[in-house]
Amino acid sequence: MEPQQQGTAADAREAPRKGRDANALQYKELLASRDAIDRERQKYFELFELAPDACFLTDSHGIIREANVAASQLLGVPAQFLAGKMLPGFFEEPARKAYRHQLAQLRGSERSDDWEMQLHPRGGTPTDVSVSIARVAARDKGLGGYRWVVRDVSKRKQAENELLTSERKAREEAEVSNRIKSDFLALLSHEFRTPLQAIFGYTELLEREIHGPLNDPQRRYLQRIQQSQQLLLGLITTILDFAKLESGQSIDLVLHPTVIHEVLVHMEGLVGAQLEEKELSYTYRCGDWSIVANADAGKVQQILLNLLANAIKFTDRGGRIALECELEPEAVAVRVIDTGKGIPVDKLEAIFEPFVQLKPKGAETNGTGLGLPISRRLATAMGGSLNATSEPGKGSTFTLRLQRT
Repeated sequence: MEPQQQGTAADAREAPRKGRDANALQYKELLASRDAIDRERQKYFELFELAPDACFLTDSHGIIREANVAASQLLGVPAQFLAGKMLPGFFEEPARKAYRHQLAQLRGSERSDDWEMQLHPRGGTPTDVSVSIARVAARDKGLGGYRWVVRDVSKRKQAENELLTSERKAREEAEVSNRIKSDFLALLSHEFRTPLQAIFGYTELLEREIHGPLNDPQRRYLQRIQQSQQLLLGLITTILDFAKLESGQSIDLVLHPTVIHEVLVHMEGLVGAQLEEKELSYTYRCGDWSIVANADAGKVQQILLNLLANAIKFTDRGGRIALECELEPEAVAVRVIDTGKGIPVDKLEAIFEPFVQLKPKGAETNGTGLGLPISRRLATAMGGSLNATSEPGKGSTFTLRLQRT
């Protein structure tokens, strides 16, 4: 048997040195861990204590465990005195009632939706805030709770309220202005009708030659007077219709199945004099004379008179006007087509606004600018539509669509 190996003196001296080195390494690791903890603590301080929004940590019953500086300022209570207080105790009454509902949202998620409510700071007035609540994971049964981020939104709310007040005031002022304008137009139109009726009466007496025969020049003058009367009466009727629409009064409609051809076939006779004066050609085409629409025949005629009058006004001498009708899958389409000056694309909707009149070079500009707006409103009231397409220099097409029966 070999003798047991004995340790040397050098080994005996090496053992204490290795122990000291191990202790030194452990001490360095401990210092490093402590530094890391201090850095994390500093980060927490900066993120929590110095956050611009109020931050709270509460237990599951809403009792405050921690609160930052912003929370102290928001509630008007020093931070050291907030611990142990019930956070819902600072809520306004409606928010207290909704508090449990907000917590119930957290049962299936980690964070609730933003919740706007009012807080009542100690010794202050109610403040509008936006609240976000998140669940804090419990390490044991006693440490569960919630993390609250509360943002003061009172300035935003004040700006929104001021904007709403301003918009409401502007809307009320506009409504008053429109009402005054509509009342004025209605009154003015009625006042014009009274002397106009007298003029009608006297021209009728002259036309009958009750007080003696008229010579040819006098008859021509009388005819021009009567044409001017009809134009003025049309303008007054248009203004009255507009005033009625602007005041919110309902439009008197008698909707029933209407054979559109029976309305369209008479339109040439109503604008014949204007067509002859400008030497315009006129064509009427209806693919099916039995086409029926659910419409008010009188209102359809009024719309088409406006459209034809506009077409004649903006078409140069020797041009062409066409009136067409066809059946579409879901509507009856009536089109007024001209070879006039056309309308810029960016003005195709503007022409349906009240008092808007385009003034192409060389075109007549008499009128009120109300014919197209009223026509569109009448079309809409009958369940239809009125739109325009155009190519400047080549002409325009206005399409009235009515409901099929």
